Amino acid sequence: MVAQAMAAAARTVSGRLLHSLHASFLRPGNPAVPLRYAVTSLREGRTFSTRRVTTVQGDVVVMEAMTSFIEPIAGDDYQQPMPLVTPPEALPTLDEQLAPYIDEGYAELARLKLFEMRYIDPPPRVAVDAGVPEEAVCRVWFRVESAPPRALLTDPMLAQCLLGYVSDWTILDPVQVGVGKTWQSMETMASLDHAMWFHRPVDFSDWLLYDQRAPSAIGGRGLGSGLIYNRSGELVCTVTQEGFLGRRR
Repeated sequence: MVAQAMAAAARTVSGRLLHSLHASFLRPGNPAVPLRYAVTSLREGRTFSTRRVTTVQGDVVVMEAMTSFIEPIAGDDYQQPMPLVTPPEALPTLDEQLAPYIDEGYAELARLKLFEMRYIDPPPRVAVDAGVPEEAVCRVWFRVESAPPRALLTDPMLAQCLLGYVSDWTILDPVQVGVGKTWQSMETMASLDHAMWFHRPVDFSDWLLYDQRAPSAIGGRGLGSGLIYNRSGELVCTVTQEGFLGRRR
C-alpha cells in the first residue's frame, strides 16, 4: 500500500521529488478486495508540495499517508558514514542461510525472486537460536534479482516507489532479534506505521545496504529503524516503522 500511495501522490505533482512519507495503518487489508487511493492537495508552495493519500477498501479507510515533495535546490551536504561491513559477494545466499528451517515455513521467503537478499548478521530465525544479543542489529544487502528494467533506472519516482515496497520487508527483523522471538512464534505482529525520508537518488543497478536496528521494544510495541546506503556509501534513505507485538483485546 505504501508504494502505491506514493505513486498516486506523485501523479498529482510535477517537477518535484518525494522527500518524505508518513503512513499510518488503520485497519487490516484484504488482498482479495481492490484498493482506492484518494489524493488531497494540502499545500502547493514555491518549494514544497504536500499531499494526503487516503487508502480505502470497500467503505473502510485502511491507511492514511502524508507525502511531501520538494523542488530541487542546492544546500549543504552531510551524512552518517556507511558502516564497514562484509561485501555481498562474500556472504551466503538467503537460501543457504535458511536451509535448515525450510520445514518451518521459510521456503517462501527463501525463494523470493523479486529481490536477492544476503544477511550480514544472522536472520531472525538463526539469531533466535543463538540467544538474545547485546544489540538488536540486522543488516542485509539487497538488489533486484534479475537485470532491472530500463524504466527502473531512469525514472526516479518509480525507483522510490519500489524502495518503499521493499523497505517494509525486513524493517522489523531487529525487533525480532531483540526480543528473541520470530514473527511465527508471536501471537500478533503487525505494522502500525511506516515513515521514510529520501536523501539521495535510489539506484537499483547495484546492491543496497539496509542497516537496521531496534532502539526499543516495550508495551507490546517494537520500533525498527533503518539506513539504506548504495554501494558507493551514499545514504539514500532513512526508514522507521513501529510494530504491534502484543495481544489484541
